[in-house]
Amino acid sequence: MASVVTHAATQTPATAAERMAKNLFTKRKQDEDGRHHKGSTRSSTPAGPHGDVEQEMMSLSEEMDGEDEHAASTLTCFEDIMNMVGSRGRWNVCLFLVCSFSTLLNALITMSYQFFGVTPDHWCRVESLKEANWTDQQILDFAIPFDNKTGQHNKCHMYDYNYTKAAQLGYDAAVTYLHDLADQDTPRVVSCSARDFNLTQHESSVVTEWDLVCDRRVLYSTTQAANQIGYIISSVLTPFFTDRFGRRPVALCMSVLALLQGLASCLSPSVTVFIIFKCTHSTAIFSLVTCNFLIMMEMCTPSSRSTFGSLFSMAWAVACMMLPGIAYLIKPWRYLQAALTLPNLIFLLSWRFLPESPRWLLLQDRYKDTENLLVRIAATNRRKIPSRGALRAALTRISHQMRSEQYQRDHDNEKGESEHKIRDKALVAFRYVVSPYSTLQLAGRMCLLLMVWIFVSCAYYGISLNANNVSVDLYFYMFLGGLSEVPAYLLVMVLMVRAGRRPSLFGLFVVCALFIAVNAGLMFASTNVPVSAKIILSLLGKMAVATAFQIVYLFTAELFTTHQRSLAICHCCFAGRVGSIASPYINDILGETAVWAPSAVFSMMALLSAFLSLPLPETRNQNLPEADYDLVRVKEEDDSKNTISTVHSV
Repeated sequence: MASVVTHAATQTPATAAERMAKNLFTKRKQDEDGRHHKGSTRSSTPAGPHGDVEQEMMSLSEEMDGEDEHAASTLTCFEDIMNMVGSRGRWNVCLFLVCSFSTLLNALITMSYQFFGVTPDHWCRVESLKEANWTDQQILDFAIPFDNKTGQHNKCHMYDYNYTKAAQLGYDAAVTYLHDLADQDTPRVVSCSARDFNLTQHESSVVTEWDLVCDRRVLYSTTQAANQIGYIISSVLTPFFTDRFGRRPVALCMSVLALLQGLASCLSPSVTVFIIFKCTHSTAIFSLVTCNFLIMMEMCTPSSRSTFGSLFSMAWAVACMMLPGIAYLIKPWRYLQAALTLPNLIFLLSWRFLPESPRWLLLQDRYKDTENLLVRIAATNRRKIPSRGALRAALTRISHQMRSEQYQRDHDNEKGESEHKIRDKALVAFRYVVSPYSTLQLAGRMCLLLMVWIFVSCAYYGISLNANNVSVDLYFYMFLGGLSEVPAYLLVMVLMVRAGRRPSLFGLFVVCALFIAVNAGLMFASTNVPVSAKIILSLLGKMAVATAFQIVYLFTAELFTTHQRSLAICHCCFAGRVGSIASPYINDILGETAVWAPSAVFSMMALLSAFLSLPLPETRNQNLPEADYDLVRVKEEDDSKNTISTVHSV
């Protein structure tokens, strides 16, 4: 086995077959330049690359022996090459571990929102009484209204007494002459501008340090919204950088930035600075996740894509189970932030094992790098591969298939610009950004996906961070939430293989809507719902929506070509963050009005997502599309399987 790999690695790179394959696109570009050269007498109608490719592939066939020619002819798409070098070997497992670790880093930062903002009991601060050394209990009994329905003191209001005079009298005398301290017989209840906290319940959080309660509660929700805004920024910027510079170098830069920004946020002097750092930190972290996800998905075959894709988020569940333990041991929020940031060092140490996406390398005409990577994968997986000449011929043909339609579009654009003397780079950038909407079919598909992403993201984060409204222990709820996601991600593999993408999404969204709606109904009907019942219903709903969220992510990647894939994922992530930005406000603001209301909203979103997913085409057991004709083929095959149904795919 090793001798086969050694033979492939030591062949002379200057063979005629390799030279012809290497010069294939160079020759094509030279022909294009000749057609566009000033004073050229050739026809302005582009001949396209097809003629050159056929001639070059014929020449390559003549130079290869029978065995190599047969080997090259069997490699008709990139999935065939990945099957040849191995799609489930040791190399693939190592790649999965490196890529999925970024998901763990992302979960530690995103789901720590409630641990940074632990809110102990609080009441209005009465400065004159504090200076007079009144105890907290004396201040509560004297100055803070008591609500007989909730059995608690008011958190944001106090009586309008003359507290300066009360401080002079002392507690006992002030209680005796209470009516003399008010302007009227029934003292008014007024709001206050500062609060005291019961620090015996929690030592330090962003809430206690910056008084993020009552009228300032919106700032606490904004700390989580800033995290999701960072996701939006990442969704806008990441496609450009990954397509321009590659997935691997961008992953390194983002990991370094995430480490530096996470540590810098520990030194935040104000909530405004903390919010800014939360935004930039999450931008870097999510860009890192996107790069790693693209690398992993673009190196999977249809048979392994469901397995590795569904397990990619298993690290998220592991992080959700780890997080309560870390937060329980490290309660001061600045130390907690540092503890959750330092694991970035582990990824930096393992970065050298992260490869560049071979599909991206092919789009850049980097055949030598692609060959070396494939040889290394085959050697690690102990798989036999053909000679480099045969491999180069197959890569050349596949690269042409991946680029032919994009070449034709670019050629037509360049021709139009030449005729009209247009050199507007902004227009070129706009065409690139809207490429996932380039046809009516793609535009309809994207619109459905964008709405699904908004609803599923809002429902997932809303249910996951709804411990306060469900009235359960935060640490226990987070741990059980992470634990419930383990079978959810294992269920993804079974559903995607057995049932397919579209039926699975519909069923999971309906199940989530049902459980969360029942939970909301119970909380609406009674204030004495057993805590165990609320936890079970919430976790079953979360399990369903977590499974659906993972399938949506994989489904989106399978519905677009290599050129459009990173843009489509990032556009959908952009939309999803609109929903996740709304979720903390729904939980914190709407939840203060009615504890059942957030669950009712999330249930409705899950139900809407179920029906929006029905028109999407099924992609089970399909190769990743490389060109537009692959998208048409997938739609036609899906429609042919559903000729009885009244719902047609887009």
